[in-house]
Formats: sequence, structure tokens, C-alpha cells
Amino acid sequence: MKRLFHILPADFFKPLTSKYRQEYADCILRLFNAFKPEISYGVNREIVVKELADYFEADDVEMSFDGETFVSDAREKANGVIAMLKKCGWIEYEQETNHQINVVLREYAIPMIEGMNRVIREEEAEYQGIISQIHASLQNEELYGKPYELIIRGVQENTERLLSELKKLNASIKRHMDAQTNDMDAAEILNHFFDYHKNIGSKAYLRMKTSENISYFRTAIIERIQWIMESADIMDRAVAGYMEVEETEDADLAYDQVIAMLMDIKSSFYRLDDIIEEIDRKHARYMRGAVMRARFLLATGSNLEGKLSRILDLYVKRINGEEERAEEDYRELFSLYPQNYLSPESLQTIPVTKKLGIINGFSQGPGMSEEERLLYKEALRARNRSRFSRKNINDYVAGLLGERDLLPVTEVPVECARDLIRIIYISIYAGNRSNNYTIQRSGERVEIKGYSLPYFDIVKV
Repeated sequence: MKRLFHILPADFFKPLTSKYRQEYADCILRLFNAFKPEISYGVNREIVVKELADYFEADDVEMSFDGETFVSDAREKANGVIAMLKKCGWIEYEQETNHQINVVLREYAIPMIEGMNRVIREEEAEYQGIISQIHASLQNEELYGKPYELIIRGVQENTERLLSELKKLNASIKRHMDAQTNDMDAAEILNHFFDYHKNIGSKAYLRMKTSENISYFRTAIIERIQWIMESADIMDRAVAGYMEVEETEDADLAYDQVIAMLMDIKSSFYRLDDIIEEIDRKHARYMRGAVMRARFLLATGSNLEGKLSRILDLYVKRINGEEERAEEDYRELFSLYPQNYLSPESLQTIPVTKKLGIINGFSQGPGMSEEERLLYKEALRARNRSRFSRKNINDYVAGLLGERDLLPVTEVPVECARDLIRIIYISIYAGNRSNNYTIQRSGERVEIKGYSLPYFDIVKV
């Protein structure tokens, strides 16, 4: 079995671990972009030198390629980088018949650079269409003439890719959870929440629960895999295809390998539930954490929660040395309700109270009148109407829209922090298909009551 450094040169990663790793990484990516318009991963050396020299014209850092001499000339630095990349095995030279020297990317360097590009762009988990491709391949009767070459190999590769992308989505949600720190203020938490919802909640996660729902395709895929294994004619053709493609003459080994591939595909689709359950749990935890943090930080009024928030915030700042305040400045904040509960751990002597006598029975009082009962019911209804439930938010948005088909978020009434929190819930519930609205996001931002939020339009559906 081949190992990584049986293929890569020993110094392959040296440019990316050196003192000038940022410059080398930028140059590698610029080289890769320069090769894109060409018919191969090769281009005239002079074009490469000019491309890198243009980069170093804006980068005035001095570089040393031998540890002694430092150069500042852009063209000299470009030549030095090319020589280093060639020495470390990223590129090689190719001479044409007219003696022109081309710089050619080594074949093993290409997937490394493509991976670097994906990391920089922070691409979301992109599995759109993978599961439908698997389903379509298995259902296409025309492909069963060569089942191994046209179906089984592709289905196995796409299944592995589907698993990988779902795991990436899982890791991406965890990264967003870890980015939520106690040092964030309310505005930062809201910005982070909207960024998460834009890149994950309303794209990858929503697609996993709707158009790319695993459960919708899984039964048909597993039944088709089982049908292939039980069909002697298809298995004979699959074994013959495996022997031809994988260049083996052992029919029994080929049969075992094909069966192992099919069983692995079935097993993978059964295991997807565990991954999706973990994604659901982390997604719910992130959404709950973001909303609770924002609500806590926005609760700065005169109620009990707001006072506690201010007291804790001020004391933490004082402990961290961010501000100096006298004890008297805090006293006005301590108008909290008195505590009537005496803890069992308290050192205060518990007063002896008079014991009650034996109760013979309960007296029949007049009870609650019909008018009082109606008032009590109305109070309960009012309390339920004030909750940020999906139904209440949906009804609220329906009232805002009225006869309109579209409403900018800037026209949502905001008089207090509670109204701002309601906008967050409007965004959260927008992905629910049973709602009578959805939202359309843009790259713009808008300021509402001192908080900068991503702009979106509320659209009637």
C-alpha cells in the first residue's frame, strides 16, 4: 500500500512551514489561478515570473532564500520563490521544441492547492444532489449492462462523499458553537447568529431536512442494493466488470469485493441517522444558545433579570480592571425583591413556630365567580399571545404583511428590546414550510435601534 510520503517529496510542506509561509501560500494560489485559462497545468516561465513579481510589487517584505542574503526586488523574489517551489517538488520545468521553458504543476500538488482554496473560501458542506444522483443511478435500467463500472463504483464514491459532507456540516456547526464566547456583546452575537443562519441554517441544514432528506430516498436505495445482490445475472456482470477494471483474475475474490462494497453502501445509509441526529442536536443547541445569550444581554431594563445582568456585567468589568467604580455606585442597582426563604445551610437560628392543630376538614368557600374565571382565562390567553411561539410569530408576520407580498425588515416596528428579539425569531422560523412567509437575504446590513443586522425582506408565500 502506498503511503503519503512515498508520493510527496520530503520537503514538500517546507514552504508552508517557513518564515515566509504566507508569501509562499499566496504565490502558490496565484500560480494555480494563472494555470486555469491554459489547456494544461503548465505555462511559460516568464509569465509566471511576471505574475509573482506583480504580487511582490505590493509586498515590501524582504526575503532570504539562503539564510544570509536578503532581497527586496520584486523580480528577484519571484525567481527565488519559483526556485524554492521547484526544489520542494511543487512544480517542475518542461522544455518545448522551440526551447521555451514552461512551469508545470506536479500532479500531486493540484489536489493540495484545491483543498487550500476550499479552506480559504470556507465552503459550506455541499452535498446538494449527491443522494439524488445515487438514487437515479440505481434506478436507471440502461446502466445495468455494466453494473460495476456504471453503477456500483459511482454509488460507493457518492455514498462516501455524502458521509464526508455531512460530517463536515457537523464540524461546521461545532465551530460556530465554539465561536460563541462570553466576551461577545449582544451585537456580536446577533451578527454571528445571522452569519450562521445564512451559511448553514438556511442552506445546508435546511436542504438536509427538505429536498435532500435522507429518509425520502433511503428505502428505495437499500431495496435496490438488495435486489442487485440477489440478482445472479447482474452480479455475474458486476464481478466481470470488477475483474476487468481492477485487473484481477480471481473470480471468487472479485465476488467477495463486490458484495463487500454493496454491504458497505447499505450499512452507510443505516448509519446516516446517527450523524443526522448529532447534527440536529448541535443545531438546536446553537440556536437556543444564541437566542438565550442575546436575550440575556438585551435585558437591560429595570426588571429583575435586567438588574442582575447589569450587576454581573459591572462586577466582571471591575474584576478585570476595565473600570474603577466605588461601592456606592452599585447600591442603586440592588433594589431587588427580599428573600423569604431560609436555606438549611444557613447559620441563623430557625425560629420555633406554633404547631397547627389537627384539621378536621375544609370549609366550602364561595369559590371563583364566573366573572373572575373569565378574567383569569383572558389573562392566560394574553400570556400565550405574548410568547414567541412559531404560531404567534407567523400570525404577527401575517398581520404585518396584510395585503402586501413583501415587507423590508426595516419596516418591522421596533420600540424595545423585545421587538428586536421578535425579529430574530422571525428569521429563525422562516425556514418552516407550514408558515405563510419566508425571507430573502442580501449582502447588505441595516442598523436597527443601535444594532447592526443583515438586511432581509419578508415575503408572503
